[in-house]
Amino acid sequence: MSQRSPSVERHEVVDREFHNIRELLEMLMSELSPTKQKIRMRPNLGWAPPTDVYETETEFVATMDIAGMDRSKIDVFTDGNMLTIRGIRNEFAPSGKKQFHKLEIQVGPFQRLIQIPVPVDSKSIFTDYSNGLLEIRLKKTFEKRSARQIKVE
Repeated sequence: MSQRSPSVERHEVVDREFHNIRELLEMLMSELSPTKQKIRMRPNLGWAPPTDVYETETEFVATMDIAGMDRSKIDVFTDGNMLTIRGIRNEFAPSGKKQFHKLEIQVGPFQRLIQIPVPVDSKSIFTDYSNGLLEIRLKKTFEKRSARQIKVE
């Protein structure tokens, strides 16, 4: 029996929570609609941090601008074909009554899915979070990706 890591379990819990919140909001919006039609929301709630993605001769690299994050609130996953980066940035302003004059810094949950267009070694992933930038590096492999047919039993 394989054992799942705590970050994978946390990832699944967050997915379920986002799904439940989205369903609740859709239900409430539909109830408040004058026509009572089902209102569908975008599939992903949250914001999308600016991200640069490039490759060098030996690596596939993604750099994400997520200043003010707590490392423990960032999850990075890959299967070698897709890179998933998720997290939650908490509010910066102190609690209590306040009057905003500008409100431009995005907070709350985010997710970015990045297609990996070249063969990479998914076990070679390296991350570094410093100066507000998350850098993710995967070593390229020079094996060709091949499709395989799976027999349905």
